[in-house]
Amino acid sequence: MPRWLVNLLMLILVIGIPPFIVLSNLYIFLTPQYLDFEYAQPGFPPADRFSAPDRRYYAVESIEYERGNRSFEQFQALGVYNDRELNHMVDVRVLIAEVSVFHTMDGALLLVALLVLIAQPATRAFAARGLLGGGLLTIALFGLIGLFAATSFNTFFTDFHRVFFSGDTWLFNYSDSLIQFYPERFWFDTALYLAGLTIVEAIVVGAAGWIWGRVDSRTVGQ
Repeated sequence: MPRWLVNLLMLILVIGIPPFIVLSNLYIFLTPQYLDFEYAQPGFPPADRFSAPDRRYYAVESIEYERGNRSFEQFQALGVYNDRELNHMVDVRVLIAEVSVFHTMDGALLLVALLVLIAQPATRAFAARGLLGGGLLTIALFGLIGLFAATSFNTFFTDFHRVFFSGDTWLFNYSDSLIQFYPERFWFDTALYLAGLTIVEAIVVGAAGWIWGRVDSRTVGQ
């Protein structure tokens, strides 16, 4: 196999691992189970306009819409969102759908790169290096993101929305339903949990690559 192709496949592993890990974890937080976990946390802000059962029902239905399990007509029929909120949630659903496609393509590309590298004994060490490099890159990136979110959450939250959404369609009043269902505490916790879980998994991936490389080098040396 040409050396340039080996290096390219290894680079694909290094660059492709961070988004694949974080996007895989993202789906954990788009679930009713995570919502229940957050709502049960001590000191979690209550809703002023909704009872606890109603709040959970509408919040869960909104998650189901974002995951593609409800039509827009069903979502609109909830009757709790104004036009601005509805438009924003449509934008979010589109973003999630696009991210899902990217996640699938990224996973397929990583699998192909890994399989091609491990197919030949001479290139298996590069697969191990790719896993180690991808794990280290993920740790570095999301360590910084987690630190930024923990120390300057408002700036982090604002910058995130400016990158992925146009204009100020994501700005809402405290009395709006979206803020009643998902207050700032929800997003603060989610950002930290997501970064933390991603870093833990990146450590596992990086450690696997390092151990694999050590074992492979000893085997070759025998």
